[in-house]
Amino acid sequence: MSSGSNGSERRAAIADSGIRIIAREGVRALTHRAVDHEAGIPQGSTSYYAKTRHALLELIVDALADRSMADATDLATALNERSDDGNPLDIAELAASIAGLVETLAARRDDMRARYALLLELDDAPALRHKLTTQSEVHALTRQVTATALARAGLPDSDDRVEELIALTDSLLFHRTAINKATPLESILTAYLRGTALTEKRRE
Repeated sequence: MSSGSNGSERRAAIADSGIRIIAREGVRALTHRAVDHEAGIPQGSTSYYAKTRHALLELIVDALADRSMADATDLATALNERSDDGNPLDIAELAASIAGLVETLAARRDDMRARYALLLELDDAPALRHKLTTQSEVHALTRQVTATALARAGLPDSDDRVEELIALTDSLLFHRTAINKATPLESILTAYLRGTALTEKRRE
């Protein structure tokens, strides 16, 4: 195995360990020494790959952002496969797809808890915080996927509607992760989408 591969695996292990620490104990518990211990690697190893605390946070934020980008890409692929037959996407299918994404994300509980903690703690590091918010590449892709999905379901895909659905999805994810694992995702999403369709018909 090449040294490059070893380096990539070590960075991934450091990021995963940092995420677990933040999810379990909060951002302030994150130190190079704590990550070394969590990852089971020699003391000083984390400092070699991330010399400063900011660099360590960046490693962790990038890992979370990369996973979110992969999730958004997977959703886009799944929606494209469902519409390949030329038939419009119905509301039930769209609600099921979004609910499936929420369930996938919520299952990565450490990732979600770390993300929420970082959002609250990174006010003094806006460049990092942006990677986890509406100013990120992930959000741009999510907006594109959401707009396309709404259009295929025959629903309004204006910027306001796109942002509403993303906000609802984020809220459901937080609720499923931090409050109630049994949140009825599909029924809430279906009710919202049907309400959107009804509102559009009244405007016509």
